[in-house]
Amino acid sequence: MENQYIQKNKISFGLMAVGVIAIVAAFVSDPKRAWSNLLVDNFFFMALGLFGVFFIALQYLTESGWSAVIKRIPEAMSQYLYIGGPLLLIVIALANHHLYHWMDHEAVAHDPVLQMKSAYLNAPFFYIRSVAYIAGWILAARVLRNYSLKQDLTGESFHKRCIKASAIFMVFFAVTSSTSAWDWLMSIDAHWFSTLYGWYVMMGMWVSGTTFMLLFVLYLKSRGYLPQVNESHIHDMGKWMFATSMAWTYLWVSQWLLYWYAGLPEEMTYFIERVENYPLPFFGMLLVNFFVPFYVLMSRDAKRHAGLLVGVGCVVFAGHWMDLQLLVMPGVMGHEHGHIGLIEYGMFLGFLGLFIFVVQGALAKHPIVVKHHAFLEESLHHHY
Repeated sequence: MENQYIQKNKISFGLMAVGVIAIVAAFVSDPKRAWSNLLVDNFFFMALGLFGVFFIALQYLTESGWSAVIKRIPEAMSQYLYIGGPLLLIVIALANHHLYHWMDHEAVAHDPVLQMKSAYLNAPFFYIRSVAYIAGWILAARVLRNYSLKQDLTGESFHKRCIKASAIFMVFFAVTSSTSAWDWLMSIDAHWFSTLYGWYVMMGMWVSGTTFMLLFVLYLKSRGYLPQVNESHIHDMGKWMFATSMAWTYLWVSQWLLYWYAGLPEEMTYFIERVENYPLPFFGMLLVNFFVPFYVLMSRDAKRHAGLLVGVGCVVFAGHWMDLQLLVMPGVMGHEHGHIGLIEYGMFLGFLGLFIFVVQGALAKHPIVVKHHAFLEESLHHHY
């Protein structure tokens, strides 16, 4: 069955309409709340696009063959960078003073800590870095996808060139995945920092991206597409969702215990703000992001059961969006005005609809399974 028959899901348009209404309501209610949510949702879904590039590059560098039949899915996810990247730049440019305390020159003049960090945290350097991050990620997405499509069209092998491009991208990604998290998220709480922060945000992106990819593959199979994908492919993606959830939890616990054990006021203020004023989202997010995948997906059979994977995947996907809310909202809104309600959920659904629309559009333009991948035969016969 050819993928040109894939119809853009009308649900995505409905979700985008909900998002537009929520954005308007947010600006009417509180512009700062609107900008906070725009940062959260833009970053969350742009990170899914970045994961698409990361996943493809990782498969090339590790010479992994199992994933060849699903390669078009992360490729399609990566195309969201063309929309999500510029949108994020617009948000941080227009909402700078709403989101980043250190951009207020008067505040910096009376704050010794911000003055010490001003060599790095200053508007010109911040915007230059931001443009460089997104330009580099989009370039990598473009190069890897173009090589893939040319290989399908001509039959010429671009495998070695993809490995070289992936290696260059991974070096760039290793640096920018952390520095972008410092810039766009951690600098919201400019008096606080964590050496684990970049890794923590990157691992959240990995879990969310793996989960979306798995859910989308299962959705396509339910519609009669991707007959080449078997239980072993599903099992591998289930293992990735399970393993990355455990790695994310390790980083969460490491950061939490070290700061809590040290008990230094300048460090603990960050967590006290979230524990005291957002207790249900804070501990609820930990519950769904660790305990649900840990207890449900422990067994081999669970990782092959489509119903269980969809249920756990939806919970984990929403849980990591909530985690990002907790990284941003308390620092911007504080404890008096910050809360997570219908506006937040509506904007999330709107961006989800936009992301699905872009992914489906990218999938509809080309064959849904690659034709001349070096490991295609291995992937087609992947059984264990």
